[in-house]
Amino acid sequence: MTFLAAMLALVSCGLFLWSYAVYPALIARLARGRAVAAFGGAPPRDAEVLVAAADEEAVIGARVRDLLAQPEARRITIGCDGCRDGTAGAARAAGGERVRVVEFPARRGKASVLNDLVAASEAEILVFTDANTCFEPGALHALLAPFADARVGAVCGRLILEAPGGVTPEAALWDRETRSKEAEGALGVCVGANGAIYAARRALVRPLPPDTTSMDDFLIPAGVARADARVVFAGDAVAREEAARGVGAEARRRFRIGIGAGQVLRREPWLLSPSHPLLALAFASRKAARWLAPLLALLAAAAALATPYRAAGAAALAGAGLLAASAPFVRRASGPAGRLYYFAVLNVALAAGVAAGLCGARRPAWTRTERA
Repeated sequence: MTFLAAMLALVSCGLFLWSYAVYPALIARLARGRAVAAFGGAPPRDAEVLVAAADEEAVIGARVRDLLAQPEARRITIGCDGCRDGTAGAARAAGGERVRVVEFPARRGKASVLNDLVAASEAEILVFTDANTCFEPGALHALLAPFADARVGAVCGRLILEAPGGVTPEAALWDRETRSKEAEGALGVCVGANGAIYAARRALVRPLPPDTTSMDDFLIPAGVARADARVVFAGDAVAREEAARGVGAEARRRFRIGIGAGQVLRREPWLLSPSHPLLALAFASRKAARWLAPLLALLAAAAALATPYRAAGAAALAGAGLLAASAPFVRRASGPAGRLYYFAVLNVALAAGVAAGLCGARRPAWTRTERA
């Protein structure tokens, strides 16, 4: 058991080091010789924006008006997922002939709503975004421009997280993540978009598993890549969102993401196939490694309980429990110590979610994350 605990700890440390230190430098180097294509042609004119909304009365009107300010949005479809408030009415009041509101009587989750909206669409390009997002002027034009290249099947835009008081640990981590996305996009294998702003050719969008948890922005681009189409990054397609309101809110979101990650690890083994070497490298390094590293660390601590190092294992597990228990009471974490705390809390939450997802848990519907 001592050997098992040591190996789990060693592999966990190796995955953390590879994913957060080595891989970003490696993918940036691989992308350095690949100039990002300049798409000078006219973007496709047939684009439909899809928004899955659940009890978003407070923000949906502003979201619809924001999308109407993007001329390329030929049609805007709001799918109301069993809304119990005035989301549908607010969307209709803010819209016009370009806006369609589809009400689903029962709450089924984002994946089911998107599946129905995609199946009903006849647009060439589908744009996916969230109800609490705001596009900058010209964002949709920049997002659609790469589709002038027939090899491009999906495009990821740039998300900027905003919070009172300046840069938060969440925003700093997201900026680091964005740099890796840019490098992957130059190679045509941007692993995972972000739900705030991405687009795909409708013909390449495969149905999502109805029980999938918070992973449409990963599964849709991944399916496009499986069809041997390029998934690129459009840095000028900028969307903004408020950062999560407190560490606890972000920890809950990471737990949901972890459940979806566990589902992906169980259901999508093809992502590690050598037939897609660059995609496999990106997925293994920026996704699978980050999903598994904290889980293996907790398993190492649990295994240590049956070894002479049980005190160390118990201390590690107690520390993880303390981090999880404290998260709901911490609004902001600042400074180097705050960033370390934030990183640790999110990894504990992610590990718990991945374990649940690997064990078959599913959570297709939830209440939205509170924002600052």
